[in-house]
Amino acid sequence: MSYEILSTDKLPEYLKSIDAMESIFSNFDNLEVIEVGDGNLNYVYLISNRDNPSETVALKQAVPYLRVVGESWALTRERMRFEIQALVKQKELCPELIPEIYYSSIEMSVVIMENISDKKILRGQIIEGKTFPNLADHMSTFLANTLYYSSDLHLPSLEKKAAVANFINPELCNLTEEFVFTNAYEQHETNSYNEALTQADIDFIQHDGALKIAVAEMKYKFMNNAEALLHGDLHIGSIMTNETETTVIDPEFAFYGPMGFDIGAFIGNLFMSYFSHEHRQKLLGNEQLDYRTWILDTIASTWNQFETKFDALWAKHQADKDPLYFDYPGGEADAKLQRETFIQRVFSDSLGFAACKMMRRIFGLAKVADIADIEDLEARACIERMTLQLGKILVTQRDQFHSIEEVIERAKIISPLQ
Repeated sequence: MSYEILSTDKLPEYLKSIDAMESIFSNFDNLEVIEVGDGNLNYVYLISNRDNPSETVALKQAVPYLRVVGESWALTRERMRFEIQALVKQKELCPELIPEIYYSSIEMSVVIMENISDKKILRGQIIEGKTFPNLADHMSTFLANTLYYSSDLHLPSLEKKAAVANFINPELCNLTEEFVFTNAYEQHETNSYNEALTQADIDFIQHDGALKIAVAEMKYKFMNNAEALLHGDLHIGSIMTNETETTVIDPEFAFYGPMGFDIGAFIGNLFMSYFSHEHRQKLLGNEQLDYRTWILDTIASTWNQFETKFDALWAKHQADKDPLYFDYPGGEADAKLQRETFIQRVFSDSLGFAACKMMRRIFGLAKVADIADIEDLEARACIERMTLQLGKILVTQRDQFHSIEEVIERAKIISPLQ
């Protein structure tokens, strides 16, 4: 069928027209449709059979504009094609961490998938102070598998280049280039500031030449280093969790870019949560000392487990006589040095990208609820200053850190555990 924007009223009839839905729903006459999307781009619906609630799906549709702004900001619907492609590839590489896909339509910009409402968005749960002991293990697996297996380290050259071409996502990459790497660092009409921040706070970022050069370097990497298939927007609002399970969603920003971008997005969001809980612990109780420790431990464990898992995947490939690499005179010692050097560079990139993600959330159009929902504007400004301070350090000194523990110690200097 030709494209039209779906609504709660239209969805039952639309689902009835899809053969694949006959294996999900025993009837289409008593469907409950609830719109639950809270993102910036698309509409998301949960649909269930009132007579048998276990018969349920989630449907996501892209519309031809930026939802958070409205029809005045036009966007093509091509982003849904990239999301569908990314979901299929991620499901192949990390089947336990990606929802089941039942149906997709490029023409209608629709994907219908497993309803994972037994899980909740991670950001909201972190705001509430909930812990997830498997999170670092799950996210390090997602990062290691998706980044390694989609890269030149694993794929034959021609297959990798074809994959890069298939994931050229110019419109959403341009949004990232503007909102993550450009607008927040200059006076721009899309910026939004907490009124409790001073001009000195703004100048701390926007009038620092060394910082702006460093951010420009990260932007160039983002634009030109097609290393691996990225989720492209891996913040803690793109992850759903319960006590034992983790699911990664919403890869509409997927493209081939620098490995550190996804890693940096995830750990940068956790650092913002860490800072926000300096204030939130006063609201939730003294046990938040342990909670803030859990956040830092999760950051450290995610990187350290990623490093171990990524290295193991690569080492096995090298041992299997990977034709991409030399027969090193030093044997495994030389191969190990090559892997260590590469992973250290990914670590440096991850810190730089984490910094850009953090700073843009303070000055840019799109905020994070961890910080933006703090009603006391002076208290919020204190958290924002911490975020900007660590961001500035990480992007300008990213090559000077050699372990995630060093980064965590710097965050604890800015916002001590107490």
